[in-house]
Amino acid sequence: MQIKTSVAQLAVDALKWEVNFTPKPGLVDALSNGSHDDMDLNLFLKSADSLLSGFQQTAEVSFDRDIDINLREDIGAIGRQTEADMFQATNGVNTHKGAIWTMSLLISAASALQTNDIGQILLSAQTLANLPDKYVPQSAKKTHGMATKKKYALSGARGEAQNGFPNIRKVLSYTNDADDLWIRRLMLLYSNVNDTNIVYRSNLKVLQILQRISREIFESNTPVIENSKFVELEKFVSEYNISPGGCADLFAASYFLDSLADRVN
Repeated sequence: MQIKTSVAQLAVDALKWEVNFTPKPGLVDALSNGSHDDMDLNLFLKSADSLLSGFQQTAEVSFDRDIDINLREDIGAIGRQTEADMFQATNGVNTHKGAIWTMSLLISAASALQTNDIGQILLSAQTLANLPDKYVPQSAKKTHGMATKKKYALSGARGEAQNGFPNIRKVLSYTNDADDLWIRRLMLLYSNVNDTNIVYRSNLKVLQILQRISREIFESNTPVIENSKFVELEKFVSEYNISPGGCADLFAASYFLDSLADRVN
């Protein structure tokens, strides 16, 4: 099973699928820039393309490797270069920093194990995320996750990975036969993820209100788009100018794993 020949492109395709997915309250999609005045659909597509080389290198360096500190340091170095490629492509706009972290771990785990088994990939990605990387620059710019962890004890994308991607597990374990499966999965993320992007742009109370509204939408039998609470959610994110970017990264990662399980054989 040659996972490395396809996994990088699948990851880029998942990021493009995510940004095209419409509607996504507060986020850039095919019809709206969400809560952003510095990002749009084309910028995200350009950004996603810029990640392909780095993802390919991650898959190649991880191929049939042990999940250990040496691999963690190797993919960390590639990840930092991939971030630089992203910022060059976007003229300094942070479109996919969190996604690079998450996708790199998943790509590395899949290529190292040569498997498309989601459970095994998530466990090995968790192991990688918990290994130290002594080459991380100490002067690295603080992320939204770092800032909110210090203030609110929320761990962001790093904590999600180190805890075994519990929200990706929730997404992929939820199934239904309705046409709105993926947008309902998005509402599941909105209702569960302690999204540091939201807290950074507002506060913890705003995050909790967004989670409550989203949970009501998810638990309702009414189709998401037809639910009056969904209109309320769209108004709420617009009023507070919030963007659930952490949810977007996990949404793309969930689709990536789902695609990997279906398409690699």
